[in-house]
Amino acid sequence: MIQVDNKGTRAGANPLANHQYLMNTIRTIYLEDGSVETQKDCMHPELENTRQDYTSLINILRKDVYPPDRNLWDETVSLDAFHQMITEGCFHKAFDMRFCNELFGFEWREAFIDILVDEEGVPDRVVLLSRNVNDFRKSQIIETAVQSEYDYVIYIEASKNNYVMYTSGSGSDSPPPIASSDYDGVVAEYNRQYMAPELCDEMTRKLSIAHVDPILRQYGEYTVYGTMIENGVNREKKMRFSYFDKEKNIWLMTRTDITEIKEERKQKQLLQEALESATAANRAKSDFLSRMSHDVRTPINAIVGMTAIASLHMDDQNRIADCLKKITISSKLLLNLINEVLDMSKLESGKIMLTEESFKLDELLDSLFIMVQQAFEEKNQKLLIHVTKVKHECLIGDVQRIQQALLNMLTNAIKYTPEGGQIQLSVKEKPSVYNGYGQFEIAVSDNGIGMKPDFLEKVFEPFERSNDTATRNIQGTGLGMAISRHIAQMMNGDIHVESEYGKGSTFTMDIHIKLGGADEYTNDILVDLPVLVVDDDDISCEIACENLSELGMKPEWVLSGQDAVQKIIDGNSYFAIIIDLMMPGMNGIETACKIREYVGPDVPIIIISAYDYSGYEIEALKAGVNGFISKPIMKSKLFHLMKKFATNKKDEQETTIIIPSVITSFPGKRILVVEDNELNREIAYELLKETHAEVETACDGQEAVDKVAASPEGYYDFIIMDIQMPVMDGLEATKQIRHLDRKDIRNLPIIAMSANAFAEDVRLSLEAGMNEHIPKPIDIERLYSIMGRWFR
Repeated sequence: MIQVDNKGTRAGANPLANHQYLMNTIRTIYLEDGSVETQKDCMHPELENTRQDYTSLINILRKDVYPPDRNLWDETVSLDAFHQMITEGCFHKAFDMRFCNELFGFEWREAFIDILVDEEGVPDRVVLLSRNVNDFRKSQIIETAVQSEYDYVIYIEASKNNYVMYTSGSGSDSPPPIASSDYDGVVAEYNRQYMAPELCDEMTRKLSIAHVDPILRQYGEYTVYGTMIENGVNREKKMRFSYFDKEKNIWLMTRTDITEIKEERKQKQLLQEALESATAANRAKSDFLSRMSHDVRTPINAIVGMTAIASLHMDDQNRIADCLKKITISSKLLLNLINEVLDMSKLESGKIMLTEESFKLDELLDSLFIMVQQAFEEKNQKLLIHVTKVKHECLIGDVQRIQQALLNMLTNAIKYTPEGGQIQLSVKEKPSVYNGYGQFEIAVSDNGIGMKPDFLEKVFEPFERSNDTATRNIQGTGLGMAISRHIAQMMNGDIHVESEYGKGSTFTMDIHIKLGGADEYTNDILVDLPVLVVDDDDISCEIACENLSELGMKPEWVLSGQDAVQKIIDGNSYFAIIIDLMMPGMNGIETACKIREYVGPDVPIIIISAYDYSGYEIEALKAGVNGFISKPIMKSKLFHLMKKFATNKKDEQETTIIIPSVITSFPGKRILVVEDNELNREIAYELLKETHAEVETACDGQEAVDKVAASPEGYYDFIIMDIQMPVMDGLEATKQIRHLDRKDIRNLPIIAMSANAFAEDVRLSLEAGMNEHIPKPIDIERLYSIMGRWFR
């Protein structure tokens, strides 16, 4: 740094008077002859009181200049530089120059140039002075470094409870007072001003002399971390105590702002966690692909193998039938695996849309149990079903998605529960925070394998499966629970799990479903009629009795067939008796038979069961049973059945299971199948020909439109339309057919049959003018059922 001014010193003034005791070097340069007189030189004392050529001297002295500063030396202290200063009117200049030092590399010198003038004001001499400022410059550098590193450094005389602030950095907008004779008091007041109230007292204690002193004596240093408020923003601080003079108990305390450091560490931690999460996700997907390779190849191998076996036994109808049965089972397994993967993909991309349709809760649960019944019967598992506090059985929502979520929960329980285990499904209705909705809590519990804590945290993550040896051979994609949770969250709910390894698991799903019409019961005819409920499950008894009480009836219950028979023997009379089919000791049919001996033919006896009772119907009827109800015992089921017996009339909405007759013969009907895939077209053609209908085909949507347009009115009775086809897709073809100027088009059923099986695909089909949607592969029984409904 160089400083200059424009005032010269006249001949009468003594320029050395103010400098000779402060300076280490003093030289006078005479401009007239270019000589120099050295008055003082601490670096070269041999030059003192000598006079010589100035240019020669500075060339000799140049070797002492620190190399990076030699250009500055040449530009500043040469005779030419002095004359340039005079020309520019500059008579004083100050600058720093570094000189070589064997111990530390270099040392700082502060130099001054003064131009002197004679009595006539003409410049005739130059005074060159310098002094050693090495310690001063080093202290400036250290202080600058301290200021950049610390908010402040405080010198504390602990024994006297006073302090002095040595330096305060610019980073702190709220330093404490520069000095005080009450360290503890200042700390307490400072913390009250700049800390959150809940943190203030604890920090004051940690910074007090009484607290710090013993820690310093034991460890030699002490560090405290805290959060201070600066400009309304929380800043993280590090306070470090150390000894300045241990004998005199004098400390240094430094305070450093570490907000950015902590934030950087936090960001690094987040990045590390993201990396670990991504690595785990990739590993899970790799494991999933490995498992999928096995799980997919297993049914494919069965299909290929059974097809080969069938081809070798073309004359053995029984062997072919067995092969076809196994091919069907393997095909359904493969389809289920593919559907789960596709569902997960749709859910993760947010492309799943929920549909709204009216449904009844009891019908939903009935269909669910039909789907899983074979699975839990094969493992001889006991299924308990409890439906409590359900006020609304008529609901509006995406029944297929709800069923899918529940099916995943139930099939998981069946898969991971050993033979002879117990599974319980409970349904409870609660008030919803959403107007017009009900909150339904559906829990599936089992006493199966359970889960270890480390897997419990990952059970809802896609592709995750337990590595437990007990579950390794159980097939699955690891997507079922992830899909169920996505569905629950789309319905403003969630799924939670509780599990203990070796004891079982409970999955609880909370969802909000729109309420349909209110259930109305004209129960005057049932008021005060006594009913006996017999079930070994006390909760099922309580639920049934609660529903009967709400119908105005007077129920009571017992837990065994023996107790029920004893009730009758004791003289109790009942309007009706409801008995569970599967009870230990005396089962439902045996109980009914014994009770019928005492009550005669007039008292209705109803069998209830969570199982398929079709195999017991003949035996039950022989024992005197009048009707059947499938669990769960819903109020609507009880109402319609009790009303039937009370009025002795056949109720149209009878809740006993009725197996509908499926119409599979449609002679005289003409069906148009629109399908671009030749194999699929052949399959549809052959299956439909079995119904004795006339079947025609079209290869794309345009051909279908042309055929319908060219045909006479009423020619086609039914159209099955694929969606994705070349030339013209099924949606556009349906729109064009619906816009044909014909009277028969309005009532012509057009059924979508497509591999596009998601909710939005169904919606698009209906919006295009189709009447129904059937997913591929063809469920022939459902197709026949739909055809029968339209042809009635």
